Amino acid sequence: MLTFALHTLGCKVNQCDADALSAKLREAGYRVSAFSHPTTDIYIINTCTITHVVDKKSMQYIRRARRANPVAFVAVCGCMASKAPTIAEANLVFDTRKPEALLDALASWRKTYEGEAVPVKSGSVPALAKTRAFLKVQDGCDCFCAYCIVPYVRGTPVSVPLEEVMQNAACAIQKGAKEIVLTGIQLAAYGKNTATRLPELIRRVGALPNLQRLRLSSLDPWAVDKNFLRAVEETPAICDHFHLSLQSGSAPTLKNMNRTYTPEDYANAVARLRKIYPTTAITTDIIVGFPQETEADHAESMNFIREMRLARLHVFPYSPRAGTKAAEMAQQVPAAVKKARMAQMLSLAAELENNFLDAQVGIVPEVLPESEFKGFTRNYCTVRTPFPLTVNAPTRIRVARRENDILIGELL
Repeated sequence: MLTFALHTLGCKVNQCDADALSAKLREAGYRVSAFSHPTTDIYIINTCTITHVVDKKSMQYIRRARRANPVAFVAVCGCMASKAPTIAEANLVFDTRKPEALLDALASWRKTYEGEAVPVKSGSVPALAKTRAFLKVQDGCDCFCAYCIVPYVRGTPVSVPLEEVMQNAACAIQKGAKEIVLTGIQLAAYGKNTATRLPELIRRVGALPNLQRLRLSSLDPWAVDKNFLRAVEETPAICDHFHLSLQSGSAPTLKNMNRTYTPEDYANAVARLRKIYPTTAITTDIIVGFPQETEADHAESMNFIREMRLARLHVFPYSPRAGTKAAEMAQQVPAAVKKARMAQMLSLAAELENNFLDAQVGIVPEVLPESEFKGFTRNYCTVRTPFPLTVNAPTRIRVARRENDILIGELL
């Protein structure tokens, strides 16, 4: 039986695509192997292209696969592959969302690799039970933010039909998942131009029997409207953790980025969420050193983020992507200045995360164990315990103290 190893870079949507691809390969009779194993027959690299740094990482994994086993079949998919249809080190570049291209190519390759056409044993491979299941419900984006290459490599928004989402969610629960994460490139655009929008999707999935938790991936601030708030308030499974996209706390920078909201809009969205969930974790992404960002803009962004009391920041220096508007803008910020601003923003991120975690000490949250000694709270804090837990069984645990970014729990 031939083996495959699949490595994924980038976002949760990429991970969902990878999970679906892995399932297809296992159903076709291929067996999972380690990426570093020299006898792996097939290597698949699911790439990302959000920054030039991740482009380099993608190529490193492609070359690493080729070095690990020179006669292996190396396939490349994902966002970087969308703009690089040929890669010298790869046998195949394909669209992750069209796995049949890979399966067909492997069938042809097997004839040469094995000397004859050996049929692949068909049949389903049992999926391992997981506490958390990521469910891709949407793909594509039409925002065309000035810095972003995603609309060019992912295409326009497409939503998974509600019936299919419900079937996939029910299947994940049947296999043991207690928590479902709804993911999408532009999740807030789910059901765009159709009758079923994100609030109704939340209600429907959240009402499934035996589902303990429903978590949402990244949201745009404009999504936090009355209909959305009513839906989350009426859905007990919803977790009080929202990744609310910001990118910058500076009004001029947001305008230059072609974002469709202001800092005031963002603050209003945060306030609405905290009215329902006072201790909610609001997390976000921040870009520093965007073209034309002045010291005053950077200071404004820092001050705004501090005022929002965000729980966690994912901070990135601006990275030019060929074909985007920002790459052609005048007044690109020098690398040294970006580095200095990055250090300041990372320092603020650590301060805010420490404040948020300190506030958790002494409370008694529900923890959903994902392993014998570790689990996650509804607001996505990691809790470790010195005593064994029952995986997938929600447990009330008192937070005794904090150790770096981990909360230490004790029995009640």
